[in-house]
Amino acid sequence: MPALLIILMCGVWGIAQNTTPHDYFIADLHEDVLESYFSTGRDIEHAHRRGHVDLDRLRQGGVDAPFFVVWPDPRKNIDMFKQAVRILDTLDALIQRNPLRVGKAGSVSDIRRLNAAGKLAIVPALESGTALADNLQHIDYFYRRGIRYISITWNDSPSWASSARDENKPGWAGRRGLNAFGRQVIRRMNQLGMMVDVSHAGERTFYDVLETTDKPIIASHSSVYSLCPHYRNLKDAQIKALARNGGVMFINFFPGYLVKGFDRAYQRARRRADALQDSLRAVSDSALKAFDRSAYIMEKIRPFYPDYTVVVDHIDYVAQLVGVDHVGIGSDFDGIPLTPYGLQDVSHMPVLIKELQKCGYDTLSIQKIMGGNLLRVMAAQNK
Repeated sequence: MPALLIILMCGVWGIAQNTTPHDYFIADLHEDVLESYFSTGRDIEHAHRRGHVDLDRLRQGGVDAPFFVVWPDPRKNIDMFKQAVRILDTLDALIQRNPLRVGKAGSVSDIRRLNAAGKLAIVPALESGTALADNLQHIDYFYRRGIRYISITWNDSPSWASSARDENKPGWAGRRGLNAFGRQVIRRMNQLGMMVDVSHAGERTFYDVLETTDKPIIASHSSVYSLCPHYRNLKDAQIKALARNGGVMFINFFPGYLVKGFDRAYQRARRRADALQDSLRAVSDSALKAFDRSAYIMEKIRPFYPDYTVVVDHIDYVAQLVGVDHVGIGSDFDGIPLTPYGLQDVSHMPVLIKELQKCGYDTLSIQKIMGGNLLRVMAAQNK
């Protein structure tokens, strides 16, 4: 569906009622705040200028159920399973230090109980099939630790599934899709009541997962390929298949997945900045220090740079294609280098509600998009 048609169709959902953003339950399916904490050491318990997420800004943004992602870095020379365990230990310590502010949620009833007590309901998630180390018992271990979805792949492919990056890499000779062990992984997750996440998964893996699962699945942080043709996004046929499964896709906020041509311009600007820095380094230290890399890159990508309304364009596209029951929010905050204007961090989340209201979405539809669809698909794991 062309982007122009999306704009023209905006408003077909009825008249929004007179509600404020904080009247809505908000779930964000993908926040990499734990990785931000590990890589920078910044304070994530109090409001901070750095990063996108902390406990204070979650409260300011009205986010009730943030999914804190455990992401072991395959680029480190450290066992992936051990990395994930260490990150989970850090999350548990964070929750223990803040018992009046947050709690760990493993079910819809946990989320409601914690929210009723005025607390944030943190739901842990694992972004790495590689962290399972080809051991089905590790799925049970992570479930006991509170993990409630596993991303089948990140950019790296485990031995039993192929990632979107690898499937689109010229000359990649790996196996596409799930192997027999991969199908066992999906079935065990179904048995435990753990959501299967296909963001980052290759297209062949995506369809193999749908053939295997007997529960609704999610794409925790993906956007629409028809609006921005990037291998990380879902094509219309995938979105329709996900909807037939009863699943939900949650829209990613990275401009490179929202605006056609942005990622190419951004990567080109970064390469040029690298080349300039190398040249200036050969001139003098003072010349290198005077170069503002961020400003240079921003100047190059400014013509492509979106604001928060483009996120709503992607939400609206999915709603028009398959209905409001199959779309939600998966920001990827603290896992992306740039965010749209107006969505500088999680405290600005209510702008999406206001824009949906402006587009004519009624209260029930907005409730589903902002969090209700997550509650439905999460509850369905135990039916």
